[in-house]
Amino acid sequence: MNQNQNNTQELVELIKDTFEKTDFPKLTWTTNKYNNMYAWLRLENVSDLTKAAEVLQGLHARLCTVSAYTEDRSIEAKRRAIAYHFAIKSVLLCVTIQIYDKETLEPLEVPSITPYFRNADWNEREFMEMYNIKIINHPNPKRLFLDESLDAGIMTQLIPFSSMVHGTGSKDLWEQVMLEKIGHVPASFQEQCKEPSFTKVEETAKEAPKPQTEEKE
Repeated sequence: MNQNQNNTQELVELIKDTFEKTDFPKLTWTTNKYNNMYAWLRLENVSDLTKAAEVLQGLHARLCTVSAYTEDRSIEAKRRAIAYHFAIKSVLLCVTIQIYDKETLEPLEVPSITPYFRNADWNEREFMEMYNIKIINHPNPKRLFLDESLDAGIMTQLIPFSSMVHGTGSKDLWEQVMLEKIGHVPASFQEQCKEPSFTKVEETAKEAPKPQTEEKE
């Protein structure tokens, strides 16, 4: 084992020991083909987020980026989550948390981690503006891009481009639009979009033309 591997192993043990002293769920670990180490922490309560940020700050972690995503990709999906991607020297650690009530599916308020990681500012403001995720205690909750006259969370009302160009195209797109706007797909639309039925046409035998063997005068 070379010096770099020794250093990484010592760092892994430090991270494990640090998190074992908390009430968080146990870390899970994965590696890739280059033996890079990845730690995964799935928090059970939104209120634990600031405590996790404090622990990571104590480990001199660096916040790389933050990703909001939907666990259920259907139109009616309310199961949103956030993934916080950290680097602790040579080890990457991802903290994920559900931001909805497990019984009602209603969205939950998410505490800001900017007191511990200043670069979370941009991501959190983007979540508030475009996805209407409620971030509390943010020091500067101003919009980044969209005009104030537009509703918060406007991006959740749009049809993703990937859905527009996927599969059966326009039929799927309009079904999603109808589900979003009126809550159902009208029977008349379903009838119009049925695949056409084809009637088998019997082939009739035709006599092939005889080749011309003599020149006409």
